[in-house]
Amino acid sequence: MFLREFAVSERVCWNCAARLADGHFCLSCGKIQPLAAGEDYFSFFGLPRKLSINLEELEEVFYALSRKFHPDFFFNSSDYEKQISMDKSSTLNDAYRTLRDPIRRTQYLLELEGAKTEEGKDKLAADLLEEVFELNLELEELKAAKKLGDEDEIKEITASVAASRQKLEEKIKELEGELQGSLFAKWDALLEREATDREQREKLLARMNCLLSHLSYLRNLVRDIKEEVQ
Repeated sequence: MFLREFAVSERVCWNCAARLADGHFCLSCGKIQPLAAGEDYFSFFGLPRKLSINLEELEEVFYALSRKFHPDFFFNSSDYEKQISMDKSSTLNDAYRTLRDPIRRTQYLLELEGAKTEEGKDKLAADLLEEVFELNLELEELKAAKKLGDEDEIKEITASVAASRQKLEEKIKELEGELQGSLFAKWDALLEREATDREQREKLLARMNCLLSHLSYLRNLVRDIKEEVQ
């Protein structure tokens, strides 16, 4: 369990009782500090909850903190400090894996904002739903052709499925472009303006949630295609 005993609204150092500024170490005595109450992956890296992140800078901070939290630096420290360093290292790794990936980063933000992501195809565009329906039929036909050993039929259906897969992959790129382009920019702009318009925030979060749902469904479908045509 992560140590948070000293994580209060006004944080003080567990060792010297000095008031703590933002950061992982006490500026007065230099002791490593436990995770703060309500600390999320963004604040752990000293970042606002923006979706556009400089990955090179993120990586630099990751390696710098990895060195500072490394257990070797706490070999002669108390058991309490050793536990804190392990907690920090674990959180650092989880935070880095999440924030460096735009999809996981968005999913995490939605969780922080209370918008749970769901998988499904309920809101897919009508034309895309029709393509998905036809593709599923083709996959069933391909399975049947394989059982019968009909090589000509297998070849024909495989070519058709490959074309459908390409369309899906293009759609995935399109959705990723919207998510990481306009939606990331709109969300970050809201934060910069310190906008308090909850309706506008919820509208953006809902659209991001919808895109993630579509992306998850389409990626699973592409994966199924790859497995079937092998």
